[in-house]
Amino acid sequence: MIVVSHPMLSLIYRTGVSRRLRKDWRGSMLNRFLSVFARIDPAFKLHVDMSGIHYLDDARRRHGGVLICTGHFGLTLAAHKALLDLSIEPVFVGSGLEGARDTSGWNWGTPKPVELLDSDRPDVLLQARRRIDAGAVVIAYVDYDPEEGRAGKGGPMAISPNAFAWAALNRVPLLFMASHPGKDGRIQLEFTLPPHPLPDNPRAAHECATGFRDFMAARMDRDYVILRPKDAGPAL
Repeated sequence: MIVVSHPMLSLIYRTGVSRRLRKDWRGSMLNRFLSVFARIDPAFKLHVDMSGIHYLDDARRRHGGVLICTGHFGLTLAAHKALLDLSIEPVFVGSGLEGARDTSGWNWGTPKPVELLDSDRPDVLLQARRRIDAGAVVIAYVDYDPEEGRAGKGGPMAISPNAFAWAALNRVPLLFMASHPGKDGRIQLEFTLPPHPLPDNPRAAHECATGFRDFMAARMDRDYVILRPKDAGPAL
């Protein structure tokens, strides 16, 4: 039985990480360690604090299913165990490329596997709509690197407006979620409301995309632009 204590995670957080590195690098480093632990013994103790969880409770009470927009913070997968502890079984939307269909190591702190909707499938939006209509909490990564695969990369990250436009078209309720490692070794999950929790027109969708861009930039110490993946160029 593996026990991942607060001091152990705190040490991982600090070891080899200087203050000049971006916060998402710290999260990515912890992500690797936690995924290794999950493959050895997925039932290790995971320490998670959540703020703004009442927003999720309220959205589920009002609408049933919810789309949670998040980004590649490094520790987003902690939401799987944290929500399971609240009797909520989240569904993740992620790319099936590069072996991502193998979700072993994603279920931190619980033997229950992560349910994944493959974003590379042409019917992924139909699957997501069906799950949300059935009352599911669907967590989707809506940020990406527009320069992936190009030489000299290093520009801003991008926020796809597609998820927000789809939510407005289908009247899907939204929340934003962030995750980051605390210095005490606990993982922090933050839920917050978008500018329009239930967007219903293109303007509201755009304001949600802009709001999520600002939400990410404030927490990741980097620049973001709103850009459709198909407009990012042939590298995508």
